[in-house]
Amino acid sequence: MKRSLLLFLFLLGIAGQSAYAQALITGKVISRQDGALLPGVTVRIKGTSTGTATKLDGAYSIQASQGQTLVFSFVGYLPREVQVGATNVINVDLNVDESKLKEFVYTGYGIKRDKKFLPYAVQEIKGEDVAGTQRENFINSLAGRVAGAQITSTSGTPGASASIILRGPVSMDGNNQPLFVVDGLPVSNRTFHQSALTSDGPNRDNDYTNRIADLNPEDIESITILKGPEATAMYGTDGASGAIVITTRRAKAGRGSVNYNNSFRAEKVYRFPEIQKVYGRGANGAEDTDIRQFFGPKYAEGTKMYDNINQFLNTGFTQKHNISMEAGSEKLTYRLSGALTDQQGVIPNSKFTRGSVNLSATAQITPRLNSNVSLTYIKTNNRKPSKGQNGYLFSLLSWPSDDDISDYLNPDGTRRKIRGDAGTESDNPYWDVERNLNQDRTDRTMANVSLTYEVAKWFNLTGRVGTDYYTTDGNVFLHPESNQGISPKGRIENYKETSSMFNGVFLATFDKTWGKFANNLILGMNFEDSRYNVISEKGEKFYDPNFNGMNNTDPATRLMKTTMSNKRKYGYFGTLNITYDNFWNVGITARQDASSTLVPNKPDFFYPGVSTSLILSELPAFKSLTDVSLFKLRASYAYTGKDPRVPYLTRSRLAQQATTGGGFALGVTGGNPDLKAEFTKSFEVGADLKFFKNRLGVDVAYYQLKSENQVLAPRLSYATGVVLKNINAGFLSNKGIELMITGGIIRKKDFSWDVTVNFDKNVNRISQMPADLPEFYVSDNWLYNIRTNYYQGVSLTTLGGYTYLRNNAGDILVDPANGQPLKNATFTPIADLNPDFKIGVINKLKYKDFYLTFNIDIRRGGDVFNGNEMYMYVNGLSTKTVDREQPRVVKGVLRDGKENSSKPTMNTIAVVPYYQNGYYISGAVEEEFVEKDVNWLRLRDVTLSYALPRTLLKRQRLFQNLSVFVTATDLFILTNYTGADPAVSALTAAAGGSGSGGYDYGALATPRGINFGLNAKF
Repeated sequence: MKRSLLLFLFLLGIAGQSAYAQALITGKVISRQDGALLPGVTVRIKGTSTGTATKLDGAYSIQASQGQTLVFSFVGYLPREVQVGATNVINVDLNVDESKLKEFVYTGYGIKRDKKFLPYAVQEIKGEDVAGTQRENFINSLAGRVAGAQITSTSGTPGASASIILRGPVSMDGNNQPLFVVDGLPVSNRTFHQSALTSDGPNRDNDYTNRIADLNPEDIESITILKGPEATAMYGTDGASGAIVITTRRAKAGRGSVNYNNSFRAEKVYRFPEIQKVYGRGANGAEDTDIRQFFGPKYAEGTKMYDNINQFLNTGFTQKHNISMEAGSEKLTYRLSGALTDQQGVIPNSKFTRGSVNLSATAQITPRLNSNVSLTYIKTNNRKPSKGQNGYLFSLLSWPSDDDISDYLNPDGTRRKIRGDAGTESDNPYWDVERNLNQDRTDRTMANVSLTYEVAKWFNLTGRVGTDYYTTDGNVFLHPESNQGISPKGRIENYKETSSMFNGVFLATFDKTWGKFANNLILGMNFEDSRYNVISEKGEKFYDPNFNGMNNTDPATRLMKTTMSNKRKYGYFGTLNITYDNFWNVGITARQDASSTLVPNKPDFFYPGVSTSLILSELPAFKSLTDVSLFKLRASYAYTGKDPRVPYLTRSRLAQQATTGGGFALGVTGGNPDLKAEFTKSFEVGADLKFFKNRLGVDVAYYQLKSENQVLAPRLSYATGVVLKNINAGFLSNKGIELMITGGIIRKKDFSWDVTVNFDKNVNRISQMPADLPEFYVSDNWLYNIRTNYYQGVSLTTLGGYTYLRNNAGDILVDPANGQPLKNATFTPIADLNPDFKIGVINKLKYKDFYLTFNIDIRRGGDVFNGNEMYMYVNGLSTKTVDREQPRVVKGVLRDGKENSSKPTMNTIAVVPYYQNGYYISGAVEEEFVEKDVNWLRLRDVTLSYALPRTLLKRQRLFQNLSVFVTATDLFILTNYTGADPAVSALTAAAGGSGSGGYDYGALATPRGINFGLNAKF
């Protein structure tokens, strides 16, 4: 008995000591990648059943003893073991398990799908990568990052528009830009077209921001690029040129936080057309200071020369501020953000400001009913410099180097002129930017509401409706003393643009598995009601030369114009995806659309699609290949339809007549009641390969697009009563290859290096001209005597222009009267803008708490029209005219009637351009200013950032994360192009057909920018 009592006391003592050794261990678990708190992480003591889980704020607590091991595990992350030591606080960061992490992408109408099973090519760009470039128009940040994308920014001025075309144009005269979708619903990316103005000027004298640029990049979570046929078929007519699906940021359940970041940028133009400063104003070697052509004598020795160009250009400055607050629980989350961008351009008085507020929330109303709501308000102000033929750039180039450009006012405040005939004298650039106003203001509201009801675990219903509404108030003020204002004695033109889009989609989704068959069926319908209206008014003859108001004009000169464009569309669609045994997927899509633009003809049209993917790596034969993470083959074929981009083409319109008797008559364009939708047949095959636990990835795609029933308006005989008529005709094709390689080159604890390489090549051809016409052109894209011209068998990106007149043997014909070459005044193919291929290289490096990313954009081939050089050449400013005193003989034959004989007369007539400046003026021909096979290597953006170590942040409670960064944009370009920037455009993003690229005329090169800023999370 005594022994038993002693044994009991001994065991009780041991138990007491064991209990005494245990302690309460606490801490938090975060993600190593972004520092996010991780709720739901399992924490257990190794070798026991004792465990717990982290709460919403990532915190946990557990009783454990020294020497025991805590195991932390979470879905999608690598498990981690930590031995309990002397401290009672153990904070842990978990690393993402890339070999098991599923990649979900958003496709049609906010539907999220596993990328592994997709039978078509998609590419996803993270919002943080886009925002990190610090560009105001996020479209420009996609250059080099998206395979198959052709991106053109019109200029380097604030608020400049940008266009994007995926996989080449599919419409000769229509809009070839992709559809933009935000949180599951389409939104507007319209760029204002000057044809809506009372003045109805060419669409290249001014620039207007493309409206998707209103979005704040900091509110973007991800961007998914849909290019394949079945990928865009769900969006109907709007998706015929692809779709860019944007998902905005949402709060996550857990601890609330406040985020703030800023950026301050200085930018400077570093590439500019070079002018000669040897010869002054005049003609044929004689001085004449009343003209702005520089064919006079040399500047006298000792003449004071001014650096007018660099004196005029400023150092631009931009500041951005973004703040957001987010919090939530498992049943309710919300995020509120505000942003301000203030950009002062390199051109004096050019300015762009944007302010935005975004509110988003998710709620689990009942266990089966969920909702998503977002509301965004955006306000922009843009003060723009003039552009094109009468813009500041050409006036800056042609301002005499022996005159101080900053001295632009007389003592009484009037305009100082440097020539006698002020009516044709180009404005001093300072005068232009100070006294001529060109500005617009936009207010925009976007709202999106969705409800999802789970009828059963395998069946849910989703309804989503949204609106996108904006108004733009524009004002152009031309001072009575300005070049364009002298004749009308001052001109004001105001316009109010109103755009509203109301759309919605309703989906029924069925997910059911029977045995080895996983089935997904989606049935849906969508509607869209778009209304667009522009009211423009113009007045002339100012009473007060400096007052900007319509009441300051003579009432007899006032004109008004109203432009209306209302469209309504609806569609029914269905998709069926069947996956067998997790390795073979078959998809079928079908859609029936109807568009008001085709009324009264049959307005509805049907198009189907089919696709398949085979995941070979899921087969037993591949399971033993441990280095193969994914081996997928895919193929898809689909039809896509496209209705006319503008309404009211099926009926002829009447136009008011100002002739004797007045009344109405047929307008310029005749209607066609039999008009049909354009159709594109798309075929794509590809493969998605991943190796070494996803460290190496290869995604390759080959595609073919064949487009028919082009909607365009060729010229008719005047006997028909109209000039143009819309028809369905023409056949064109695109084919190409896209390749994306991703590689985790180095993955160490303190150092990692990831690379993404994009490659694409596109070839397009016009297989059949509409109505067998010899040519067709896009009038918007017409500068000098060069324009976008379509011919049988050539590329859709062909430019037609004037060439030298040649004989049958190809020799240049020379005028016997003066020895100068003769022009062929017909438009013939002289350029192809389409590059041979493009490459983008994205690098991401991390060393401890330092991060370095940079984007290299490479282009091989493609022609560019150097319109700036032609302008300088015909005005004696080009450096190519400096040898004007050297006699020369044009290599060619005389046009003397023997030019096509067996013995043409060779030209021997010497020309001295110094005395015969017609050699430069009338002898200039557009084909000579097309620069062939332009290549470039461009460092688009580079960012170096430093995140303060968490060990340092633990010492305070204010900051959860804190980092600083420096970002450089357009740091340098290596190119064989002799002009300033081959990537800008004389046109705007509103240009149809093959787009706005390839015209370097009157537009400022993209400046180099250096940004500094910080990111803080509280």
